[in-house]
Amino acid sequence: MRSAILGGLAASFLLAATAPAVAAAPAKPLTSAQLSEALITPGDLGEAYTENPKHIREALDSEAAHTKKCRGAIKALKPILASKAAAFIDEEGKPSGVKQFLISGTPARLARWEAVGKVMVRDCAGVKANSGSSKAGTTKLSIGKFGSWTYGIRHRKTIPALNSKPSFAADVVLIGTGNSVMLLVSDGFFGTFDPGLSKRAAKVAMQKLKDAQATATE
Repeated sequence: MRSAILGGLAASFLLAATAPAVAAAPAKPLTSAQLSEALITPGDLGEAYTENPKHIREALDSEAAHTKKCRGAIKALKPILASKAAAFIDEEGKPSGVKQFLISGTPARLARWEAVGKVMVRDCAGVKANSGSSKAGTTKLSIGKFGSWTYGIRHRKTIPALNSKPSFAADVVLIGTGNSVMLLVSDGFFGTFDPGLSKRAAKVAMQKLKDAQATATE
């Protein structure tokens, strides 16, 4: 009798071990309204920030991208730059601030965006465009890992004879998490660029996006 019971238990464990795992249902893509609710606001960044009435949907212009390969990598960002879920924020009284763009979809549809981020870093980092009076270059940006993957670049242009601070600088950061992809562009002109803004904005933005994703699955 005892051997029969043990045999039955062994068979049960064997079936449990060999039974296929039940895959969790993928989270549904967020709606445009849900994405818009998850956008960062000026208040999320501090009292010094305000909404920017100029909605410039651009990451880097062709002059800053400089090379054909880098321009191609930046051009690949156009679909996310066209998103209706977008925020445009300025540091009050200064030509600097941050832009955020959000899209959502199935994992299969969003998978290519990680490749876009990798190509952006590969083809833009290391690009230089120096002239007699100015120095410009783009480097890989490391602000930490947010979400499943994070890729970023930083462009800087300085005119040494006028100022040691950049006459123009911009961070372009692409982040993927769950069923969504985020693009952050932090830039500044005439020495107003804040090198820590993209990381601060990413931290707040990712928490708001994850909260929206969690609410959508409840």
